[in-house]
Amino acid sequence: MLNKNKAAATSENAGTGKTPRFNRSYVLAGLLALGAVTWIVSGMIGDDAAPVTESAAKPAAATAPVKVRVVDLKAIERPRFIVVTGRTNAINDAEIKAETSGQVIARPARKGSLVQKGTVLLELAMNDRQSRLKDAEARVGAATMTYNASKDLQRKQFESQIKLAEGNAALASAEAELEGIRLDIARTKIRAPISGFIETLLPGPGDYVEKGELVAMVVDLDPIRVIVNVTERDVSNIHIDDLATVRLPNGREVGASVNYISRKADDVTRTFRVDLWIDNPEASIPAGLTAEVQLTAGNRKAHIIRTSALTLNEQGTLGVRTVDADNIVHFMPVTLLDDTPEGAWIAGLPETVRVIVVGQEFVIDGQKVETSDGAAAKPEGIAGS
Repeated sequence: MLNKNKAAATSENAGTGKTPRFNRSYVLAGLLALGAVTWIVSGMIGDDAAPVTESAAKPAAATAPVKVRVVDLKAIERPRFIVVTGRTNAINDAEIKAETSGQVIARPARKGSLVQKGTVLLELAMNDRQSRLKDAEARVGAATMTYNASKDLQRKQFESQIKLAEGNAALASAEAELEGIRLDIARTKIRAPISGFIETLLPGPGDYVEKGELVAMVVDLDPIRVIVNVTERDVSNIHIDDLATVRLPNGREVGASVNYISRKADDVTRTFRVDLWIDNPEASIPAGLTAEVQLTAGNRKAHIIRTSALTLNEQGTLGVRTVDADNIVHFMPVTLLDDTPEGAWIAGLPETVRVIVVGQEFVIDGQKVETSDGAAAKPEGIAGS
């Protein structure tokens, strides 16, 4: 009976065409595993393929020349300037010393004030000078009378020539004494020997001054000078009456001219002194200021270029990168002369040169580049570049 049932079941399954359940599970698991392996393998193959494509593209990019922008420059005659620092200094000043002794009884002038030549600064007491003056005047009178009487007698041959000479000598001595006391009295009023500002006024009323003692200083500030020192390399390019520009600490700029050039170098600094004079009618420029002086020193050939075109090489040297006729890059060192709003003035390049103005930071010496024309800096008033 049991065997019959099994046979019937087998026969039923066969008739329906269905696979047993456990067989379907195995098939499904196998298909999933196969799909996972296929996905992983396809990813690995894709990853390997990408580097191959990039490495194949790199040689093609490396062979393409770098593109840069260049300008053709031609040297221009430009004034050469020397910039040095100096100090303003009074050309005319006077140290005033007492020429006679005495007590100060008046000081009509005031320190810092502007005075004219001959103005009384200090007045000393007369003391016995007035009585000495009267005595000297009386002696001159008596000597004059004696001499005149001797002349009359000598004419009448009642007086010898020797007596006449003695009378003349006595008169001369009396006159000299009178002149001396008059001069001493005049010196009791100490006057300004030049026009200018009273820089120093030492004694006051009640003070006693000795002959030869410094009592005041007067300085004249028109014109005023600036004293600078230039190197032995530059002094030969500076000449008397050359014009210069002086910048004062407050930013004010004034014109000046060269008035003196030393012919002997300083033993220590090996520099030469140069004096520049400035008109200063209002005395607005005081002595002792630090001043920046720009002197002209002939002309020199120079190029003007955009400041951004300047670069540094591996050693830190300032220069530009140029290209030759074969578009090969070369670094050329330069000297910066001036940085203006129109561009940088540089020296040290050939008369004509082609300079890279865009892309110079991305190329090296000996590299071949592809060039295109760019715009050069143009100084105001100068056509072309």
